[in-house]
Amino acid sequence: MLLTHLSRQPALIQRPPVPAKQICHGIAALVADEFGLDAASLMSPTRGSPCAAYARQVAMYLAHVGFALSFQAIGRAFDRDRTTVSHACRVVEDSRDDEKQDRRLALLETICAAPGARLDGTPDVGL
Repeated sequence: MLLTHLSRQPALIQRPPVPAKQICHGIAALVADEFGLDAASLMSPTRGSPCAAYARQVAMYLAHVGFALSFQAIGRAFDRDRTTVSHACRVVEDSRDDEKQDRRLALLETICAAPGARLDGTPDVGL
């Protein structure tokens, strides 16, 4: 007699959700490094230099596109309004018409999406 067993899906390892603020700070550090800036200048409550403002917009864009964070969550992390985040995403998306900027953004998106990327502050344990 053939016994049949109901197959079960193996339990997936559940990681605790990472706060949006922690993700945004990790992205800000990555973008600041790429733009040759201090990460604190991206998190500053003031606009700062045009370069810092654009770098902040790029970080907001990456948080939205790469991590599917809401405008509201990103705004809270950067101490900005959700409409500011929406504007930032439009500005960065428009800047992709420039081939050099598009390559730079594609590289940053790839880094964010890499399995070993630890933008959320968690240690890399080789999973």
